[in-house]
Amino acid sequence: MNMDKLMSIDFFKNQDLEFAFDGLTKVLNREYISNYLSYMINSNKPFTVCLCDVDNFKNVNDNYGHMMGDVILQTFASNIEKSIDSKGVVGRYGGDEFMIILDGINEYNDVWDVCHKMNVSIGSIKFDNEEELNVTVTTGVARFPIDGMKYEELISKADRALYRGKMKGRNCFIIYLAAKHSNIMIRNDHEKLFSSMEMFNKIFNILTTSDLCKGMRTLCQYLSTYLKIDHICVETDDAIKVEYKNALAIDKEFNHINLDYFYKRMNSSGLYFCNSRKTILLTNSIELFEALKEQMIQSILTVKIECNNKVYGILRADLTSIKNWEANEMDLFVVAARVIGLILYKTNMTINDVVDK
Repeated sequence: MNMDKLMSIDFFKNQDLEFAFDGLTKVLNREYISNYLSYMINSNKPFTVCLCDVDNFKNVNDNYGHMMGDVILQTFASNIEKSIDSKGVVGRYGGDEFMIILDGINEYNDVWDVCHKMNVSIGSIKFDNEEELNVTVTTGVARFPIDGMKYEELISKADRALYRGKMKGRNCFIIYLAAKHSNIMIRNDHEKLFSSMEMFNKIFNILTTSDLCKGMRTLCQYLSTYLKIDHICVETDDAIKVEYKNALAIDKEFNHINLDYFYKRMNSSGLYFCNSRKTILLTNSIELFEALKEQMIQSILTVKIECNNKVYGILRADLTSIKNWEANEMDLFVVAARVIGLILYKTNMTINDVVDK
């Protein structure tokens, strides 16, 4: 934390700052950043409050360990401080969530510029010997007095914007606008679990309540729209048989890729994914890297469509941007591929039979 910057702010000049900082990240702790927010509200001056957190931080801890998680939080906090420079103050609000208060800034374009600079800074973070690790940030923003004049009101609206950013796909910032975000309801853990169960049920119904060809087309469209994925397809050894390209995707074709590139890299669940194309080079998988590069695919997920050891093809999802795949998203694709495989096995048909009939 830049002490000179803090001491230039009236609120901190007469404060005992001995216990003001988070021990790990060295930014302000929750108590002090919260008190500063209250002070800014009482001062009745324009400002902006941002709530931001590390995307998929639990997955990082699970895959890389808590020591690496600590390094990420330290680097994350440092980069946020550098990116906002003298425009604001940063505090650790809890866990992997941070609060930023931008003094005197509440015009939409000015706030946009600060948040954009912060996202670029976080996205540029690199770690020695961990080239496949991508760190991104999602931020929710509320402005005083535009979005509220009370502590709870501002935090609630910043939190809604943050939640919208997560639902949108993360790695973004959302500036609260009443016309767009006032009806957002944040779901608790029970509601999220129920929502996941609904998703699995919907996938099953899509694939079983009409002929399988139509079901696969509807499935690709549904998952692409729900998860904001550029392209989803069902692919056999020789060609793409069913596909859907998101209306927001760049205007280009997605083509067949040799399935052997995926089969030999799939785990025991028949799943292969990569968050960023460049990581493929670390495993000397030149053919796959070049195939993805040719189609501008940055991130990909594939699941084997099979039943009782009989393989029919793959279910494939492509993005032209980097994506940190989450476990619950992968689960949806695994379940969908298993249902397709089961139907094909029970009807003694292939994907070609279903599409061509």
